[in-house]
Amino acid sequence: MSALPTRATLALLLSLLLTLAGCQRAPEAQQQMSNYLDRVARVLQQDWQPFVPDQLALYRFPARRERMITIAPLRIGLLDLIVDTNDCRLLQQRISERNSVLGKVMPWSHRLAYDGELLRALDQCTALLAQRDEQPELREQLIAIAENKGANLPATYWNALNASEEFEHYLRFADQPLPVSSSPLSDQAAVAALNELAKIGVALPQRLPPDRAHLDSLLQALQLSQRSGQLITSLAQTTHGLRQATQMLQATEPRLLCPMQAPSAKSKILLNVFVLFYAGEIQPYLAQIQRVGQPWANAVIALRAVAGIPPATASALDRLAGSSNSLWEQYQQALAEHTQAWQDLLGACQSQPGQSGWQVPAES
Repeated sequence: MSALPTRATLALLLSLLLTLAGCQRAPEAQQQMSNYLDRVARVLQQDWQPFVPDQLALYRFPARRERMITIAPLRIGLLDLIVDTNDCRLLQQRISERNSVLGKVMPWSHRLAYDGELLRALDQCTALLAQRDEQPELREQLIAIAENKGANLPATYWNALNASEEFEHYLRFADQPLPVSSSPLSDQAAVAALNELAKIGVALPQRLPPDRAHLDSLLQALQLSQRSGQLITSLAQTTHGLRQATQMLQATEPRLLCPMQAPSAKSKILLNVFVLFYAGEIQPYLAQIQRVGQPWANAVIALRAVAGIPPATASALDRLAGSSNSLWEQYQQALAEHTQAWQDLLGACQSQPGQSGWQVPAES
């Protein structure tokens, strides 16, 4: 019988695991940004602060219960109508389905599709009874049920999204940022699905929701995407990095960097950093963020505009895109300010493209 590990052995194993975890390489995007910031700091003799992962908590969605809408039950029991609607077999099938064991536990996305199916069956049955001029009281009941279900479709729609793991997954920040890649990154399928979900919500209740298979396919597209979560992380990390670099550039007195308003030895080194590391490494990554992010931000903004959105969901989407303080807009502002800071400092040293001090340095 083998001896149990001692406390000392367990402590050693734990220490080794922690050491290995600490030795894991940061994602390439973070390495590039850190290298860029280090080089700017070295030339300008400035300091910078690393990104703290806890900052991502700002973009965490509220608890699901805070995003759900309470929908009052129907005053008219659907089960009581089965006997009275013998001539409306489709409506009977829908009523029986909802009152089955599986019908009582169907997910909210299926409830949204079911309500669309029920409303179609109600309209069909009401039209049939009106054509025959039969059972006026039953027709009034069916019309009342249809009005109630139609009025609640926006709430059911938002519950369908907020209760789905796929929706939560898509808008949850990831452990890793977007990868550094020479090939264009895309989130086309998921963004198209989010846009279509927004269009479904906008059209309610005039246009009824699609069937369950179609809704499932849209949610599945969100579930399969890794890009949205990576993008959220990239936006937060890159915004922080750009701001750190901008602060260092703005804290530098141009007259000290270029005393004669002409290129100096230090400004030439700084230009080298700009060309080789900002233009050469950071800007291609920023282009990837823009390529993935702009359609994503537009889709988030479109979804935010759908009527009946719960306040907690609205606030969560506002933090991502659309509002002046959103993650997307903060990134755009940080990028613009960083570009301007480089233009100001290089311009003061006559080192912008087209000026006398501009040169494309060779990497040593």
